[in-house]
Amino acid sequence: MLFGENSITFSVAYFAIHAAGGIAVPIGSDVSAESVQQLLEDCAPSLVLAENPRNASASAARPLPTPEQWAESDAALEPRCSVENPADLLFTTGTTGRRKGVLLSHGNIASAATNINAFVGTSADDIEVVPIPLSHSFGLGRLRCWARIGHSLVLEPGLRNPALLYKRLVDTKATGLAIVPAGVALLRRLVGARFAEVGAHLRYLELGSAAVSPEDRRFLIDTLPTTRICHHYGLTEASRAAFCELHRDWAKPSSIGRPAPNVEIRIADEQGRSLPAAEVGEILVRGGMVMQGYWQQAELTRGTLRDGWLRSGDEGWMDDDGYLYLRGRKGDLINVGGLKVAPHEIERRLCEIPGVREAACVGAPDPRGVLGQVVKAFIVADAEPSELEIAERLRRVLPEHELPRLFERVAALPKTESGKIKRAELRAREVR
Repeated sequence: MLFGENSITFSVAYFAIHAAGGIAVPIGSDVSAESVQQLLEDCAPSLVLAENPRNASASAARPLPTPEQWAESDAALEPRCSVENPADLLFTTGTTGRRKGVLLSHGNIASAATNINAFVGTSADDIEVVPIPLSHSFGLGRLRCWARIGHSLVLEPGLRNPALLYKRLVDTKATGLAIVPAGVALLRRLVGARFAEVGAHLRYLELGSAAVSPEDRRFLIDTLPTTRICHHYGLTEASRAAFCELHRDWAKPSSIGRPAPNVEIRIADEQGRSLPAAEVGEILVRGGMVMQGYWQQAELTRGTLRDGWLRSGDEGWMDDDGYLYLRGRKGDLINVGGLKVAPHEIERRLCEIPGVREAACVGAPDPRGVLGQVVKAFIVADAEPSELEIAERLRRVLPEHELPRLFERVAALPKTESGKIKRAELRAREVR
């Protein structure tokens, strides 16, 4: 088990675990002591390494060697891994609060890196700034891409200081950036149109882990007219399953892209039969990057992996051009009087309203006791617009049964460590 932040020490330790034939279990320092204890019990690691043992909350944690200590030994370590061997055990943060251990082989992570590099177009001459945690799937993906290409990585300690991040992009003349949508929003508010200065040398930008708001999408397109802006869709179980490129795909703003290189995606019904274009079903993914299975959960693995296809648990559809559209998690659907409502589209429309920064919709008991459930919208917004104005704007673009009947303004939405909305927590508020 490897605890740490974005650092050379963490990166070297990660690959050293692989070279020694071990399975890396990266854990961020933001994980609670209670969660750490549960993870220790779940995977029973033979060794716990930590940059700061106090943060690891594990009495058996050993401090990571410093670069000076590496230099004390000239001993070469013969790699003891093959493509079939397990490489990583990544515990998903989960929007329900329940963690699952995703087991990835060396072949899985190599395939993912190859696919990402093929789409993004990273080259050995690139200088890429990475402010996202290496302990999470997105950040690890960028580290693995570096291992395949050999370009330069500038590791940043997160998004707590967007001014420092912007300065780093300018000072290093970065040609690449990996960032989550929340980071884009911070940069937009901090520097605005001045971000175009970065666009003079930024060749590519990879976005992931969450949806990007219409406002931030427009900001990126306007300030980075020559940058390849790659927004990915994927799961820890199947990293970067699909990509869209914001300039190329500007005419399909609600699509999450097309299958990544070397990846197949199809839409299936409950029996696993493929559905035609425009019909909604479960998103199934197949490719070399699809996980081996869930750690010590054989039944869950059998239900998720069938005939080489991963059942994502996401609902969506594809158009005639092969573009994929996400409707939402199957368990997130809201039952309004027998009609199934996906929160994803409502949230997208909410975030198009000026002043609404973030939104999340869940099902809540109908106060009238007629429909069973109605849509409730949790919004992070400025003083304006009012709930009445929001409802009026939504009425122009959404059918009647999808309109939120209840609103609640919140200072922030509850999110996982990777930035996904904890819908289960919001739903729990409505049944208390």
